Amino acid sequence: MKPLLCVRHQATCPLGVLGEEFDARGMPWHYLDAWKEDSVPDLSDVSGLVVLGGEMNVDEMDSYPFLKTVRDLTRDAVEAGMPVLGVCLGAQVMARALGAEVTRSPIKEIGFVEVSATDAGSADPVLGGFAPSSKVFQFHEDMCGLPEGADLLFEGDTVAVQAFRVGERAYGVQFHLEVTMTEVENWCIDTPNLEQDWGVSKEAVVAQAEQMLGQQQVRGRDVARRFVETL
Repeated sequence: MKPLLCVRHQATCPLGVLGEEFDARGMPWHYLDAWKEDSVPDLSDVSGLVVLGGEMNVDEMDSYPFLKTVRDLTRDAVEAGMPVLGVCLGAQVMARALGAEVTRSPIKEIGFVEVSATDAGSADPVLGGFAPSSKVFQFHEDMCGLPEGADLLFEGDTVAVQAFRVGERAYGVQFHLEVTMTEVENWCIDTPNLEQDWGVSKEAVVAQAEQMLGQQQVRGRDVARRFVETL
């Protein structure tokens, strides 16, 4: 089977439980570290695309020129009908590539926030395990609009677009369904002025994750399994 191409925007945003489940399923994959400006494989050589998170804004292409490459790659994969999974920044890249706006969120979402399934989300073959509602890990200050023709799968009270599907096999997910405790702790450590700017301490975020992350990881692994089944 051809491998999955998994785009990282920074080393601290890995596949997490998604990669663990891909390995358990015997699904080959490899990283494309976008910031290294590696040569981009031809999409005919991969079975699907995963686009992960990052601290940058999707339109900061002057500071992060590789974002244009990732945007073009994502658009090409979606238009080709390939399985695509965009997570947080990856979802915003997909939305932006397909003509939707990406703007500042009314609030910086951090920690576990409840999202609710639409009718389409409840019936979705990949993300349906999060229905009818789930508290999911968030760490973002931007949000995306819904691309034209996309199906809204999950929504939130403050950030409306929490997950969407384009066509049958391309998914954008605003929340971090992939994280392990390592990412939760590292992101808190790496965020300057966390308590002042985000309104919460590292200790509070970690304590919440210790209570709630296990249940999310079960569902995140289920998404990885179901995504593999679309290949």
